[in-house]
Amino acid sequence: MLRSLYSGVSGVKGHQTYLDVVGNNIANVNTTGFKRSNVLFQDLLYQNVRGAMAPDAGQGRGGINPMQVGLGSMVGAVETIHTQGTMQYTGNRNDFGISGDGYFVVKTGADTFYTRAGSATMDSGGNLVMSGMGYIYQGYKMSKDPTDPTKYVEGPLGDINIPVGQKLEANKTTLGGYRCNLDSRVKAHLPMGITGNDSEFKIVLGTNTYTLNQVSEGGAVASFMTLSDGTNSVTLGFPAAGPIVDPTSLLPNLTQITTAGAFTGASYDPATGKLTVTDGTNSSTVDLAALMDFQVLSVKDALNNTYYYLAEFNDVATTGDKELVLWGPDASAGGAMTRYSVTVPTRRDGTFDLSAATNLLAAAQSPTGNAVTVQATTDGLGLVVKDGATTVVTLNQRLSSVHTSKMDIYDSLGNAHTLEVSWEKIDNNQWRWRAFLPSEPGITMTDNTGVINFTSEGKIEGVDTFDVTINFAVLGAEDSTVRLDFSGRSFDKDAIEGVTQYGSAFTTKAYYQDGYPMGVLQDYAVSSDGTVQGVYSNGQRQPLYKLALALFANPQGLFKESGTVFSQSANSGIAQIVKPMEGGAGRIMGSNLEMSNVDLSQEFVNLIVAQRGFQANARVITTSDQVLEELINLKR
Repeated sequence: MLRSLYSGVSGVKGHQTYLDVVGNNIANVNTTGFKRSNVLFQDLLYQNVRGAMAPDAGQGRGGINPMQVGLGSMVGAVETIHTQGTMQYTGNRNDFGISGDGYFVVKTGADTFYTRAGSATMDSGGNLVMSGMGYIYQGYKMSKDPTDPTKYVEGPLGDINIPVGQKLEANKTTLGGYRCNLDSRVKAHLPMGITGNDSEFKIVLGTNTYTLNQVSEGGAVASFMTLSDGTNSVTLGFPAAGPIVDPTSLLPNLTQITTAGAFTGASYDPATGKLTVTDGTNSSTVDLAALMDFQVLSVKDALNNTYYYLAEFNDVATTGDKELVLWGPDASAGGAMTRYSVTVPTRRDGTFDLSAATNLLAAAQSPTGNAVTVQATTDGLGLVVKDGATTVVTLNQRLSSVHTSKMDIYDSLGNAHTLEVSWEKIDNNQWRWRAFLPSEPGITMTDNTGVINFTSEGKIEGVDTFDVTINFAVLGAEDSTVRLDFSGRSFDKDAIEGVTQYGSAFTTKAYYQDGYPMGVLQDYAVSSDGTVQGVYSNGQRQPLYKLALALFANPQGLFKESGTVFSQSANSGIAQIVKPMEGGAGRIMGSNLEMSNVDLSQEFVNLIVAQRGFQANARVITTSDQVLEELINLKR
């Protein structure tokens, strides 16, 4: 019998398989997550008609090649091509695809399968299942870390179940984060006298340079202001008696001057506010006027004599109250220079509380509490005020130097409260913050004010978080301690993202807080890292599961099962279960489906090739049959 007849038969059978594979690819051109197959042909076997002969130089004979006759072809392999399919946006929250390597893990009973199809739906039990098949997607259940409630830990691999309608209990606020900028260009919010914090002056005397960086205000008229580097110093004081300001310049007359160290002399010009220091040979001048932030007031006594005073405030560090200080003559003591002071109680919102009048303060206060009125009385300034006009001056807060920010916080019952935080500039690189509940003044608070310091680079120096205790027990809730974080750490940012102080506009605002009211699970969403987040009615999103992805050493070794799933085989390798974007796994694209990787144009070409290959092999069979017929006809 002719060998070509059997070769043609093997070719027809192989191309029939080729047609079957191409037909299956075309049939699944729109199957989600489908991976096309490709046929590889191999020659079958060969009949050796003659063996090979090596060259023989001694006999002068060359080599002879072997003579073999092929006996047809066979299908060597049907390979699954696992290339990435095109992502198709569907807008359906139940759809998700894998961009990159990996397979979703699904289970039905005790069987585990793997798929690229992310067309999910929820069954009546809340399970996230593969649409049309009912296989349950697998993931790692997420729960709050008992040691750090701001973080989540992953449990064992299991069915993804989304309990729609489940309640999320209220969570009281324990942390509030703030960011952005306080404007360094504004003045102190009140006339603060000498604003010398972090100030320094260079004194150049010949070849020597002295940095005076200890600038402070004293408590006595003779040592009103001191500039020092620890060894060399200049101290300036008020005159022993008489007016302390130059009415033409409104700068103080600092006539008592003492020097120490290398400084042998100094003079001060009240018209310009400039200080000149000398070592006896060389001199150097610095401008003190920029540090002086006073309000000048004048009082006429019954004899029409004018007395000038400097008014300033000092910040009381422990309470946030203000000390009002007047520097000026005591008329009852023959004009001797005196320092008058009185504490001005300050409410937690920064406004003055003048409900109790003192000898230097008016009993009445401004409607907003942002001003204080100074009186001249016989037991205060020692004056008999002309015409009984007791009001000398009203000192107003500079509200443009106070910045506020509001955010809602929650108590343990889930009630919302408006927490307002204000920042008021009190000196160079120094701000006082205050926390209060503007609409609930009856709720008491402790540790609700403090001072933050900034470096010369505009970042917070020293303490940058503060704990405020709020008495919510009066409402039936638990008392709360809220940590105010100005550093940026509460939202995992560097110091530049926290509260800063640069020469730019105020932008500081409440950025983060961790409290919320009770909510009900309404929906879910899948993020790129595979986190299945529950969406609650209170606006919260909390991680419920982390999708599991499987990686294989040889994906082409997977068994194809019905329903666009694969199963593990002996040659695929053991499934390595990982999370998206870890260990080489791809990322999840929500509201997208991975389409089939079938290329129709290529498949139509393959269809033509398979058809022509089938025809050609069928022609070999027909031709072989005709030759056999001629052989039989020889007998006739």
